[in-house]
Amino acid sequence: MFKSIRWRFIVIYFLLVLLAMMIVGFYITDQLEKIQLESITQSMRSHVFSILASSSLLQNEDWASNKEAIEELISRSVQIGYDENLYIVLNNDAKTIIGSSIQSVVGLSAFETRRINNLLVLESMRGELVESIPLDAEDGSESRLKHMAYPVKNRSGQIEGIIYLTYRLDTVYETMDNASRMLSRATLLALGVTIFIGFFLARSITGPIKDLTNKAKEMSKGDFEQVVDVKSNDELGQLAMMFNFLTKELKRNISQVYQEKSKMETTFNYMADGVITFDLKGNVIHANPVAIKILEIKDPKNIDGDALLAEIDYQLSFMFLKENNYTSTVMVNINDYIYNISYAPFRNELEVIGGVIFVIQDITEQQKLEDMRKEFVANVSHELKTPITTIKSYTETLLDGAIDDPETRNHFLEVINNESDRMSRLVKDLLRLSRMEYNQAEWNKVVLQPTKVIDETLSKLKMQFVEKRQHLVYGPCNIKEQVLFDKDGLEQVLQNIISNAIKYTPEEGQIRVNCQSDDEYVTISIQDNGIGIGEEHLERVFERFYRIDKGRSRDFGGTGLGLAIVKHIVEAHDSRISVVSNPEEGTCFEVKIPLYKRGDWHA
Repeated sequence: MFKSIRWRFIVIYFLLVLLAMMIVGFYITDQLEKIQLESITQSMRSHVFSILASSSLLQNEDWASNKEAIEELISRSVQIGYDENLYIVLNNDAKTIIGSSIQSVVGLSAFETRRINNLLVLESMRGELVESIPLDAEDGSESRLKHMAYPVKNRSGQIEGIIYLTYRLDTVYETMDNASRMLSRATLLALGVTIFIGFFLARSITGPIKDLTNKAKEMSKGDFEQVVDVKSNDELGQLAMMFNFLTKELKRNISQVYQEKSKMETTFNYMADGVITFDLKGNVIHANPVAIKILEIKDPKNIDGDALLAEIDYQLSFMFLKENNYTSTVMVNINDYIYNISYAPFRNELEVIGGVIFVIQDITEQQKLEDMRKEFVANVSHELKTPITTIKSYTETLLDGAIDDPETRNHFLEVINNESDRMSRLVKDLLRLSRMEYNQAEWNKVVLQPTKVIDETLSKLKMQFVEKRQHLVYGPCNIKEQVLFDKDGLEQVLQNIISNAIKYTPEEGQIRVNCQSDDEYVTISIQDNGIGIGEEHLERVFERFYRIDKGRSRDFGGTGLGLAIVKHIVEAHDSRISVVSNPEEGTCFEVKIPLYKRGDWHA
């Protein structure tokens, strides 16, 4: 019976469906269990951290003296799930339970109750969060539990105690059992339908297959006039139509070859990349318009291949083309543009190498971005290396004995503290700049009068003006127009620009702050008569870590990110910032903010 293709088809179909249902069932149940357990784990961890955050008692270094307060906190204030139980275990010899959602275990040792996994308690004393799901319930019930122990450290780094949670997994495994039963019933139903349908399907296939086999034998003898009767629109019918279509396609084969050649030429001509084809002697077979433009070929019909190769790069030698499967990529500079040239041999119908195809891709912009990325990494590394080197050298000096000298020790520690603050500011600015670049910054846009923000900012910076005996010229700023802006963001913009003006303006210099409005914008300008900025630097002053005089800029304590952050804040509020400066004459920054009009979006 099983020698017949019909029955073999049914058996194979049956086994495939059975195997597929088993794999799908196992995968679904396994993933369902993982998802539910992961959800429970996240919930338990969330409860642990919420318990720690709910009161300062558990952050106290002396739990033993606060047993009653901790117990009252757990019993009255801490909310946990219906399937969860909470235990607060004191780190003493007995591992006493000083608080729990189950009042009967309060005061007992963790080793005296079966509700707590003793091994988990001991493992958590190593200082890490541990969790497990024992195979058998340990509290005498039939339910399996998930256990989690989280050690709580005091300010001295010592483990003060443990927050211990258990979660009953009855609902998880009930869900798994229900899913397994549903999948089993679906499998049985699918197998029954498979046998029924497979029988009729196999019978409908064997007849057309015999006919196709006979026609194929005739075609193998060279008779391409065979026609197969098309009895259906399924795969067998499509196969029959393909048999009938085969003869016509063979007759039109030569025509298609010419059409494909035309398509390839059209593709080459309209590609964004340059394409040049050489034979093994170095003669140019084909060059598309982009390649002709890139290489500035004056006469496309008469191209000297050897001279062209020498002009592009001496690495592109056809000696290597004698090797099979030889391909390579080189980067060249042509007329101040950077190109990536990929080349590989092409073969004829006998698999013999007939020449090589060059694809020339303009990567100038990509290379600029890559150079900017490398420059950024180098700048970050340099900015971090300087304070780290300072901290390390001062620390080594202290360790070598300078710590015994109070004056030297205090000076060194102050330097270390300042360098640590500098690194902290750098990392904070980098994180904020990154969030703004990826549009992850949250802005609280409100309607405000910019003059009030200017007043508050100048008030905060008053001491800096006084220390350098600088003259502040403020006004007139009596405009009443309003703008839609994040108040903290606008204040940071003003602080960064005015602080830079204070830093780079000499003592007794002058800083002028002014504002005005027209029908569309409020314009705020900050002008100083400080050291100024050269024209060649103006286009890059808003780049990250760009400094005109790196040594002097670092002496002022900046991170090199202030103006980059300012630009991102301004642009995030549909505003504009510009700068005008001349060396030794001063700098003027101008911020233009759109006026708020009724009906504008209000954050």
